[in-house]
Amino acid sequence: MSDEATSARQIVLASGNPGKLAELSTLLSPLGRHLRAQSEFHLGEAEEPHPTFIENALAKARHASFHTGLPALADDSGLCVDALGGLPGVRSARFAPSVDGPRTQQDADNNALLLQRLDGVSNRAGRFVCVLVALRHAADPEPLIAQGELTGQIGMTLQGQGGFGYDPLFLLPGGRTLAQCDAQEKNRISHRGQAMRALIPLLQNAWGRAALDSLRSGQHPPAP
Repeated sequence: MSDEATSARQIVLASGNPGKLAELSTLLSPLGRHLRAQSEFHLGEAEEPHPTFIENALAKARHASFHTGLPALADDSGLCVDALGGLPGVRSARFAPSVDGPRTQQDADNNALLLQRLDGVSNRAGRFVCVLVALRHAADPEPLIAQGELTGQIGMTLQGQGGFGYDPLFLLPGGRTLAQCDAQEKNRISHRGQAMRALIPLLQNAWGRAALDSLRSGQHPPAP
């Protein structure tokens, strides 16, 4: 396959999170597209000042597409806990104040703060929410948007070594945490998996194979 053809089959993921890249790459594979993290392009994270998942996902997708020239896929996802009024919500990744450090340390701090905020609280219902946005180019006026949701309970202690983020605290029906599921099962039931399965037919129907293969033609208008 030529370099041009290979490039035409690439989509930039508006994230440098390796966990998200692995999950979404697997879920996107039926389309034969190669997902590349924006960190491969030395592109930093977009600002996420908005109060909703959909607004932040759009901002991230436009940022990644504008700076790479590739079609973009972005997700904004988080944990919404009923007893906390929907928090941590869009702030899930940075719920706890933390100095710059490895992602694993931020995850640990986030989980510790969540347990602290729920100490003594009997209503531990929560849900993972994911909004996915796909753009053909940075100024695409017709973004494709899909949403997935996984309901469960917030556990009392961390359990499991898989996944990332709040997975070790998120209890599924039956008592296991999301971190105790293997990757295949997680992709099948997760909020991100649900959103991607909803997005794939939108990609196929709205963009079409010919449109997907011509995304690198350079005919798109610049981002506003």
